[in-house]
Amino acid sequence: MMAQFDQQQVGLVAISADSRDESTEFIQDSGITVPLLSDPQLKVITAYGVAMDGNDIAVPASFVIDPQGAITFSFIGESMADRPDSNRLLKLAAEARGR
Repeated sequence: MMAQFDQQQVGLVAISADSRDESTEFIQDSGITVPLLSDPQLKVITAYGVAMDGNDIAVPASFVIDPQGAITFSFIGESMADRPDSNRLLKLAAEARGR
């Protein structure tokens, strides 16, 4: 998956409410290759409106941000498995870049 995003020059990151140590452990255990940023104070998570009510975690969400920093697509999931298809995100990212 990451290769497709790299080929299209699309940056992809994940943000977790876990501490840096917990995120590092998760990366090692899961083998994910997406950069995983740690936001234990929920600053970014709250700014994007995806903090889960009553919990110190984020709901699953995906955003496409254009080169000027505008959000051109947002998706807020209902469960951990509820996420948009990577091909759809690639298409939306290309559209946001004007390709």
